[in-house]
Formats: sequence, C-alpha cells, structure tokens
Amino acid sequence: MKSKKISISIKIALLVMIVSLFGVGIISYFSYSQAKEIFIQNTANRIARDVNQYQKELENNMDKLKYNIRILTFNPSTKGFFRAYLDPYKYDEKTNRTYGDYKNDLITIMSLMMKQNASYYQVRILNDNGDEIIKLEKDNGNIIQIPENKLQNKKHREYFTEAMQIGNDIYVSNIDLNKEFNKLEFPLRPTVRIAKAIYVNNKKVGIIVINANIKKLFEFSKLQNKDIQTYISDMKGYYILNFKNPVKEFGFEFGRDYRIYYDFPILKDFYKTNNHIFSKISNENIIEARKVYFTRDKYIVVTKIAPVDLFKQNASNYMNKLILFILLVTIGITLITTILVKKLTKPIEQLTIIARKIAASKGDKSYDIKIESNDEIGELAKAFKIMLKSLSASKKEIEKFASNLEKEVEKKTKELQKINENLQHIVDEKVNEIRDKEKLILQQSKMAAMGEMIGAISHQWRQPLNSLALNIQILEDLAEEDQLDEKKVHEFVEKNMQTIQFMSQTIDDFRNFFRKDKSIENFSVKEAIEKTISLQKAQLEDHNITLHTDLEDVYIKGYKNEFMQIILNLISNAKDAIEEKRLEVGDFKGLINIEAKEDKENVIIKISDNGGGIPEDIKDRIFEPYFTTKEEGKGTGIGLYMVKEIVERMHGDIELVNIENGAEFVLKFKKGV
Repeated sequence: MKSKKISISIKIALLVMIVSLFGVGIISYFSYSQAKEIFIQNTANRIARDVNQYQKELENNMDKLKYNIRILTFNPSTKGFFRAYLDPYKYDEKTNRTYGDYKNDLITIMSLMMKQNASYYQVRILNDNGDEIIKLEKDNGNIIQIPENKLQNKKHREYFTEAMQIGNDIYVSNIDLNKEFNKLEFPLRPTVRIAKAIYVNNKKVGIIVINANIKKLFEFSKLQNKDIQTYISDMKGYYILNFKNPVKEFGFEFGRDYRIYYDFPILKDFYKTNNHIFSKISNENIIEARKVYFTRDKYIVVTKIAPVDLFKQNASNYMNKLILFILLVTIGITLITTILVKKLTKPIEQLTIIARKIAASKGDKSYDIKIESNDEIGELAKAFKIMLKSLSASKKEIEKFASNLEKEVEKKTKELQKINENLQHIVDEKVNEIRDKEKLILQQSKMAAMGEMIGAISHQWRQPLNSLALNIQILEDLAEEDQLDEKKVHEFVEKNMQTIQFMSQTIDDFRNFFRKDKSIENFSVKEAIEKTISLQKAQLEDHNITLHTDLEDVYIKGYKNEFMQIILNLISNAKDAIEEKRLEVGDFKGLINIEAKEDKENVIIKISDNGGGIPEDIKDRIFEPYFTTKEEGKGTGIGLYMVKEIVERMHGDIELVNIENGAEFVLKFKKGV
C-alpha cells in the first residue's frame, strides 16, 4: 500500500516551524548567556566609571582643602599676627598694627572660610609649643570662638609634631574620630586634619590646622545605593564607611578589628601591593577598588561591590520575555509561509507531473507545457521547453563525448606522469646541491677553527720550544766542560719531559677539541670555557688582549666539543674586532669579558669586547653564510653562521647587542639536569 504524499507547501511550512523552534532554542540560550554577561560587564564598567569619578572628586576636594590652608598660611595677616604675638608689646612695628587687630582679621578670614566650606568644622592656630592661640568651631552652622581658658596644648599630637618637622610641605593626617581633651567627641565626627607650618623671618613660629568632617568633605550621602554597596577603608583596611554595617566603622577606635578584607578576602593582597586599581568579576560579586592618594604615602581605598545574582535575575527576566516574543513571531511566520508557499508551488506541481511523464518515456516523447507566468516560475517553464528540445541532441553528443573521453584521459595521465618524473629529478638535484653546500660550509668552518687552533698552539709552543733549545744548549756546554754528571742529566731529563708533556697535552686538547661528539651529555659550562681559553690564552696575550671571566659552575645538555667551538669562534671574532679597531684608532688595551650565569630555567652566557661593535645596518646579516665585514682574504664569513647553527642544534638562542665601545653576544641554553 502506497503511503500518502505530503505536498511541498506543507513540507516547507513544517521546515520553517522546525528551523524557527531550533532558532528559538539557540537564540534563547545565547541570549541568556549574552544578556547575563552584558548586564554584568556593563555594571562593572559603570562601577569603574563611578569609582574613577568619585576618586577625582575626592582629589579635588583635598586639593581645595590644601589650597585653603596655603591661603591662610601665606596671608599677610597671619604673618603680622605672629610678628605681633612674638613682640613683648604685642605690636607689629612693620605695619604699625597690634596683636588684637590681626587677631580680629584672622578670625574674620577663618570664619568666612568655614562658612563657605560645609565640611570645615574647626580651624586653629597653634604656636611653636603646641599651644592653641585661636580656635574656631562650627556649631549648627554658627561659628564660635573658643575662650582662652578652654584652649588646649597639642604638642604631643601627631599632626603638630609632623607639621613642625616637614618644613613647607602640607601635613595630612590619618582619618579618625575627633577627640577633645583626649576623649572621643559625641556625636562621633570622622575627621581628617590638614596642617602647615608658619614661617616668620625664615623661622617656624607655629602651625595652622583645619579639621574637616569627611562625611561632608567626601559627600558620603550620595554614595548610598541599595544594589551597589560602597565601602571606604584606610591604608590598613579598617572601615571608614560601611552603609551595610555601620558598627564596623572606625573599629580601631574601640579596640575592634573590623577590616574590609576579612569580609572580602580577595582584597587582602591588594592592600599589600603598590597597585592602585583592583577590578574583579567573581562568581559572587563585581568588585572595583581604587587607592586615592592624599600624599605620597597616605591614601584611602574606595571600593564598590555589586552582587552577581542581581544581574543573573535581570538576565533571566529578559530571556523569558525574549522567548515569548520569538515564539509568537515564529507561529505568525509559519502560518504566512504555509499560505504563500501553497500558492507559489502550484505551477511547480504541474511541472513535476510533466517531468514524471518525460522520465517514463525516456525523453522520446514531447509534451505541451501550459504554464503562463511573468515570474521565475514562468521562466522555469520556458526553460523546461527548451530543455526538452535539446534533450535528444544532447544525449547523442554525450554518448560521442563519452567514447572519446577515456582516450583523452589516458593521454593526459601519461603526460602528467612524465612531468612528475622530471619534477622529482629537479627536486633531488636541488636537495643534493643544498646538502653539498652545507657540508662545504661545515668543512670550511672546521678548517677555519682548526686554523685558529693551530695559531693558538703555535703561541702555546713558542715558549716551551725556546726552553727546550736553551736546555739542550746548556747540556752541550756542560758536556764540553766535563761538568755533566748523573744528577744533572736526571734534572735535565725531568725538566724537559715536563715541557714535552705540556706540549703533548696541547696536542691532546687540539685532537679532543675537533673530535666529533657521539652523544648528547650534561657538561660543565665553566670547565668547557676554561679549557677553550687555555688554548687561546697565549695568543691573546701576544696581541695585548686581556680576558676576564666570571663563571658560575653551571651545566647544560648538548655537545661539549661543539659548544667549545662556539666559544672559540666568538673569542676569535672578538680578537679580530679589536685588531681591526687598532688599525683605525691606534694601539689600545684590548678587553674580552666572558660571563656565565643561571636563572630559574636557563644558563646565560655573555661574551663581550671593546672592539667597536657592529654597525646597526648590518647587524641582522652577521649570521648569514659567507657574510663578513673583514677585508678580502681575512675572513670566510662562516664562523658566526656555524655558531648560530650549533646553538640552534643545541636548542639554544643567540643574540647580538651593541654595548659601549663594543659588541656583546648573549647565548641562552636550557639548564642541564
């Protein structure tokens, strides 16, 4: 029994429904994730902007406070007041005014300043003994002058001693609760004190102190927010402001250890570092903290914290609304799509029927297509008619083409095989050419190094050979004078055997130096460098070159003899650079330094000289094969190339830097076991 066919319009409608529902699921998932992240990130950005803006406001308010105390300090009335105060007759001879005149002027100036600044609740002038001379207080907006019998001595208070010691700088106190007569003032008044010394005739005569209520100065009232909590703490982490739990504010004044990083441990390290900003989005909170500096060594920390759960809920609400909206739109699109597709696909159904008939006749019959339309479907019907006409001719052409295709494919296949054979031959030739070139470079490098070593050995042997010749001459003279006995013969043999053993050891070192390493080993960098230096020491001395070393006993893993060739080439390169410089500037003391140190992971070797360095325009080319800055015939241009090849073979790095009066090669290898 045949199953009932489903029309294309129904299929398209179902497809639209499925795709839409799938899209709803994907969009909902990503919308929730993105909405949550966007809400959290936008809030974090807003908190950061708020903290930054509040930091600027705090700094501006503190700058204004410092500016005001400077105005009071440098005011002519302040200077005149102290001149009259210090005069036995309370008279200022300079301006012909009395102590009382200046006192009234200062009270007027200080009162006006306190009225203009709501946070200033106390302004005082103290003499150099810490005695209060003038003290104004603000009480419910009224400025009150404290009588002389209630003035106090403050010489033991930190703000007095510090202000008298720091010279012309402004002293800013730590923030604490104000005390009068050594007792906390109630209601509690959080205070910052700012003080500056007063000079008369280049002598400190007293200080001016302004007490500011930080609740007003820092405008705490505008920081309150039910969703985002603002905390302010001092340098030690003690709470200065805590809307959520006010009892923790100024806990140190009551012997209670309430610190912000006890409640938020993630902040603890921030208080121990020199970082000024801390930003963190954790699974629980969004945290933004910033240090606001009042002086170079005093600051407070402003912290804003918002719970992440709040924004997760906002994201969930947003997602639910979005899903509902997308579902309604999907249903509407599906219904409209079904109706439109049903209408549009009717001509296609007609074409389908005709196509089945043509398929059944195998293209041997023609059929009349009666579809008239001015859209793409009409164009399709016309094209279908043309296709039927050309179907028969195309069928014949295809059969003919198929018969010739196999022959053409076989021909082209043979041509490609021939091309591939030629190409492989060319590649093999080039590879062999490169290998031969590399072998030649390696051989040239070894021959150049061997030449250096032979030169070094000739210097090493010069003194022993002279010694042997002299000893033989002495032996001959003793024999002629008949003074040769068994003891002298023994001494002669022993002394000259030592010289011969030294020369033999030199030959052994030369042979070992060029012996090819068979395996990778851990070896001492210090020992390898010192052995290489011993072969070149005499040659360097003959060229008036001093070699200094600072070698730690460190180990690396690699080919010891190849490493010694690196050191040999770099020392020889330094020697040549010094000799070339002497041709330009005259004789001078040549110097080569070799240093070997280690850090946590690497061994670092530095070889430097005072040979003038490498021009910047050719620095990047010195490791190229056959590139040399020496005169023709004096350099092969392969020494530094082979140095780089060996270093990279040992998985190391090499770098050239120009230093004062010369060049420095820096080699870096992984530490050995």
